[in-house]
Amino acid sequence: MATVPTACEREALREVDAWRNREPNWMGRQVKRLNAPLHHLSNLAFRLPGVEWTVDHLVAGLIRTTNEIAQDLVLREAIFKAYRTRGHAVRKVADISLLDMEAINEAVRGVKVKYQSITAAQGAAAGLAGFAGIVPDIVGLVALNLRATGEIATCCGYDITEAGERAFALHILHEASDVNTQAQEASTSVARRHAKQTVEQLALSGSIRGMTRALGLRLMQSKTAQIVPVAGMVAGGGFNAYYTARVCEAAQHLYRERRVHDRYTFHVLQEALSA
Repeated sequence: MATVPTACEREALREVDAWRNREPNWMGRQVKRLNAPLHHLSNLAFRLPGVEWTVDHLVAGLIRTTNEIAQDLVLREAIFKAYRTRGHAVRKVADISLLDMEAINEAVRGVKVKYQSITAAQGAAAGLAGFAGIVPDIVGLVALNLRATGEIATCCGYDITEAGERAFALHILHEASDVNTQAQEASTSVARRHAKQTVEQLALSGSIRGMTRALGLRLMQSKTAQIVPVAGMVAGGGFNAYYTARVCEAAQHLYRERRVHDRYTFHVLQEALSA
């Protein structure tokens, strides 16, 4: 293992920095512009009988369950086999920690596009059902994005079956759901959780229940447009693809950044980046 960051690792850190400081894209600006009136509409919708109960009990409960199920669906052996096909001796997650960043970059390439297409199709179908389709759409969207995050985490050498890593993945989804901020802005707090003990503390803390409820509320507010079935088909599919892109981009940057920080001391990284 190298004693100083490789050129590819330094480039990864520069990419993370550029990602955090970039300007919002067209889709991001449109979502932010439309979010204010939708937030007002969703507040009105939450006053309807049974809606608040749905958020408090059904959505939050299913998201917690989904967090457990989705990560178990990550086909780790398929990821290991893909590494072996490319010439790397990977038979368990720990073996990935010995690989260089170039191998990691190749492994995570294409994950975003794959899951964007799946969640967009799901959102379009759910949009046809109007309000009735929102809850199953949210659960499905969270499940698929947790699976995408778990796949990226595994490709980067993190064991998603560990409670701390599952909590970290859920935290990424939670931060990305705040459409009023750039995902890279919201992810700053996540990126600071590099230490293994901090990830473990996140899993043991009481924040999981709060995160799942907040995630359900945010996604439900963003999907209020699906109350109108025809418009909802477009809004549901478009938002799902947009949200999935935010999640996958955040996961790819944050797990690669964690990987570099886990391999080198802060002093070594400072020297390497200032050289």
